[in-house]
Amino acid sequence: MEDKPTPSSLGDIDATVPTSIPETIVPLSVRSDADSVTHSHTAIHHAHSEALLQPHLTSGASASMHTIQPSALTVESVEDAPAGSVRLGPSEFAVTLPMDSRVKDDYDRVLTDSAEITREFLASLTHAGHASDSQRGYLSSKMHEVIAKLNNVSTHPDLNIAHHVSYEDSKLAREAEWAEYSSAKFRLLGWLIRVGCDRDLHIILAVQGEDKRQILERYLLGKGFTHTKPRDQLGGSLEVSLQKDSLSFAIHSEDGVQEMFKPPSAIFVFDTSYKLESPAVQHLRTTYTRNGMLLPVIWFLVSNTCEHIERCLPQLPEPERLRLLMHYTDYFHDDVGDLQDDALNVCEDAEEILNYLSDSFASWSLPAIEPLHFVSANELESATPSSEEQVLGTQKRSLDDEQETEDYISKRARVNTQDTSQMTQSTKPPSQTLDRDLASLERSLIQMKATHDTEKEQLQRELLQTRARLQEFETALGVLQHRYEARTKELHLTRQDRDRLSEGKASMEQRIEKQREDIFKLKEERSQLKAELEGARQELKNGGGSLAELETAREEIRRLTSEKASLERKAEYEKNQAEYTREQYQTASTVAAQAGNELRQVRDENEALTRKVQGNTVQLREMNIKNDAVRHLARINELELILASRDDLLRKKEDELREIRKNRPSTRSTSTQPRSPKWAASSRPTSPGVGHNGNGNGLAGRGSALRFSSEMPF
Repeated sequence: MEDKPTPSSLGDIDATVPTSIPETIVPLSVRSDADSVTHSHTAIHHAHSEALLQPHLTSGASASMHTIQPSALTVESVEDAPAGSVRLGPSEFAVTLPMDSRVKDDYDRVLTDSAEITREFLASLTHAGHASDSQRGYLSSKMHEVIAKLNNVSTHPDLNIAHHVSYEDSKLAREAEWAEYSSAKFRLLGWLIRVGCDRDLHIILAVQGEDKRQILERYLLGKGFTHTKPRDQLGGSLEVSLQKDSLSFAIHSEDGVQEMFKPPSAIFVFDTSYKLESPAVQHLRTTYTRNGMLLPVIWFLVSNTCEHIERCLPQLPEPERLRLLMHYTDYFHDDVGDLQDDALNVCEDAEEILNYLSDSFASWSLPAIEPLHFVSANELESATPSSEEQVLGTQKRSLDDEQETEDYISKRARVNTQDTSQMTQSTKPPSQTLDRDLASLERSLIQMKATHDTEKEQLQRELLQTRARLQEFETALGVLQHRYEARTKELHLTRQDRDRLSEGKASMEQRIEKQREDIFKLKEERSQLKAELEGARQELKNGGGSLAELETAREEIRRLTSEKASLERKAEYEKNQAEYTREQYQTASTVAAQAGNELRQVRDENEALTRKVQGNTVQLREMNIKNDAVRHLARINELELILASRDDLLRKKEDELREIRKNRPSTRSTSTQPRSPKWAASSRPTSPGVGHNGNGNGLAGRGSALRFSSEMPF
């Protein structure tokens, strides 16, 4: 087989040149351009983008956001575009990515499971195939499901088992790591976040479907992003946006117009089923522009996968497009994820993309994507293996990947040794047995993974609890050690103080004893001096003369002096009491005046509110009267309508009754009106009374009450 050139992984395609913008056309509304032309891909050199910017830069146009004309969304097909090139429109770029070998196994497994239905679909499109339109429609829907599964593997392998996955908020970081490990698209997004976290950018992540939106949202939460508003307020008319530092992302999974968190810088398309041609997206791209360029769209494509091939196919009828897509998907399945020689790594591509977005879309510097090597129909048919060989080969690859399971080894041996020429109708085909075994194995793997995750979580919780207890024990031990050292130091100081006090105790006791003796001697001397003073005073009084009068006068002076001091203290107290009383009176007067003013204000406000309430009462009464009148009139109209409808119904029923009576065959029994039944013994034997059925014995007979049922009133 000839060597096929492999397109780039992280290489990119330059934007095609938009047509000139007429000044007389109004900006694009939400409607799509009716004259839009399907544009094929062309790899235009970077100089075209730079030349496109020159008129705007030289004319002094600013780099701020503004609306451009709708003609910028249309571009004529380029005739010299090589076959196999990625089809891109104006300001659209593509980045091809690698695929891990483990993810390739999932990709091959999807092809293996769909080999039978693919063979039936391809056979139904041939001239020899005799398939009805309903069968072709069923096979086409199955092909779309297969394509969706292949694209899911390229985006995130867990999308095909989303109904088996249970999400927990405590595992957001682990889910983000798993997404970057499993998907090159998330790996590139992780590098974009790591490199551009400090840049003021708002990027739209475009996907189709709730599962993809949920995985993207949980990935961003696991990378440390937070919602710009409470989560229950986001969604619907307000986009789901998350922010970390200056970088923010918005997840668009619907086609409706949504309110933006802030002007976007670019659209990253994760899912090729996203409708870029919808009026809402076109309106978004023409509204938020820079330097006259549309809002750029960057496609994330895994190299040589179904989504890459789908973007490279020309516009064809749906059956023919599906046929070529499945043929080339099988043709390139050995080269899935292979990169071209000049492809950059993920980190370098992330830096180049951020530089392009930060420099106002100056130039797209990543290498162009090499076209896929499309061959003729005959070469494609000859290069594509037969259905049986493809099924057998893919089954062998799937079984070789699970060699640890002895059950599958034995089943593989039974399948390989069985002679297909001797199979009867009662023998199940190997593909069905293997499909059932693979499904059982997937369930077992999912169950084992869930059990392993549960045990791992339990062990991690126990480890965290043990570490927490150990840390608490170490903390308590440290506190206890600190307390022990502090107590030991305090005890040492206490013992030193005790020794010092013991040494000074004896001298202190001696000084105290000496002071006691001195005090006792001084007290005795004082008592003796007092006695001598009293004796001298008494002798002076008894002796008479001027000295006696002088002593008497001195005693009177001492008494009067003590009385004067007492009276002065009383006068000062009364003065302070009078001053306090005066201050209290002034304070009370001020408070009383303020209370009077407030009372007058409250009375005025009360009167104003009373007048207002009276006016509102009159208005409320008038409004109630008007509302009652409107409600009664509405009820009257409703009752009139009901009455008219019932009159019509009654008239129709009467007409039907007359028609029934008119068309009824005339007999003797119907020529006379039925009479009321009587309970007497002389009543008519055919009277339809209760318990009388026309035979006189109360048993069921031909003369029952149903005889005149057609004449009963409704």
